[in-house]
Amino acid sequence: MNLLFYTTEKEETGERLQKVIDTIVPKGKGETHRTIKSLTQRLRKPRYDSIIAVLMASTREDLYDLLSIRDLLRGISIILILPDRNADTISKGHILRPRFLTYKDSNFGEITAVLGKML
Repeated sequence: MNLLFYTTEKEETGERLQKVIDTIVPKGKGETHRTIKSLTQRLRKPRYDSIIAVLMASTREDLYDLLSIRDLLRGISIILILPDRNADTISKGHILRPRFLTYKDSNFGEITAVLGKML
């Protein structure tokens, strides 16, 4: 099982989530991608193992970028972090069919539990 972490957030929120992931994911089983291009290239590589993706859409533009590659995300278990609680944003987020959905302003405690179960 491999974990892909995507965020363009370089501030406190992205670092805090990275620390949460690092405490759960075994060393060498996680990859961090900071651009949609990098994530896209990775998703185009052959898959030999199942993948879990933690996708943090820091802005609505990030969410639209993720929606543009949704075909590459098929068959991947997704934990999605949305930038806001706007009904339109939530509706767009559900297009990616995440296993778990939360928000950028959460404490990420739920992600620890969900990710632990998924691994």
